[in-house]
Amino acid sequence: MKPKTVVLMLFAVISFLSGALGQYFAPSGAQSPSDIPCMLAGVFLIFVWYRIDSEQRSYRRSVWLNISVVALAIFAMPYYFFRSRGIKGGFVASGMFLLACVASVFLTGAGHFATSALRG
Repeated sequence: MKPKTVVLMLFAVISFLSGALGQYFAPSGAQSPSDIPCMLAGVFLIFVWYRIDSEQRSYRRSVWLNISVVALAIFAMPYYFFRSRGIKGGFVASGMFLLACVASVFLTGAGHFATSALRG
């Protein structure tokens, strides 16, 4: 299995676990103690995917882009996609990134629902 695929699968698992653990530790909807570790794991996986992709494309990463991917991934990743792939590829990759973000939200909700259903 390709490394980027493994990272995406781990990101999906973290998204699901984020919802499940959030519902388990804070069923009332309050801040869960698992929120920050899950968020940090997700940010780390986004950076790992970006690093693997940039190395495969021989794209020279700047320090500022690295920081931006960690701090503002929702803006930095589309910028990276357009810079590394051009206009057409940038639109396609940005669309796929948006789809992955939406899928993450749904997986978090699914984890929340699954835990809620198991608790009764």
